[in-house]
Amino acid sequence: MSATRALILLVAGIFLGSLTSFIAAGAMQQRHAVPKGTMALMQYHYTQARRDASSNTCDAPAALHHVGRLRMLAEDANPIFAAIGYADATFERRREAFLAEVDKGIAAGADCAGIGTALKQINDACAACHHETR
Repeated sequence: MSATRALILLVAGIFLGSLTSFIAAGAMQQRHAVPKGTMALMQYHYTQARRDASSNTCDAPAALHHVGRLRMLAEDANPIFAAIGYADATFERRREAFLAEVDKGIAAGADCAGIGTALKQINDACAACHHETR
C-alpha cells in the first residue's frame, strides 16, 4: 500500500469518525428537547402569572389561569423527566412540594395579593428543585 493511499484512508477515517460523532451529539441533545421545552413553558407561565398578579395591573383571572397551567405542566413532569433519568425520589419530593405551592396559589382564587404571595413560594420551590437536582 502506498503512503498516499494510506494517508487518504486516514483522512477519510478521521472525517467519517468526526461526522458520526457530531451526528451522535446532535441526537443526544434532541433527547433533552422536551424537558427543556417544559421548563421554558413553566417559566413563561410563571412570568405571565407574576405580571398579571402585580399590583399595578391586577388581572387575577389571567394570573390564576397561568398558575393552573403551571399545575398541569408539573403533573406531566414525571414521564417527561423520567425519559432522561431525572424522575427519582428526590425529583418526586420536589415536584410534590412544587404542586403544594401551586395549589396554594390556586386556592387564593381571584386575589392578586394571594396569588402574588403564592408565586414567591412557587419560585422558591422551583429554585430548590433546580438546586437539588442539577
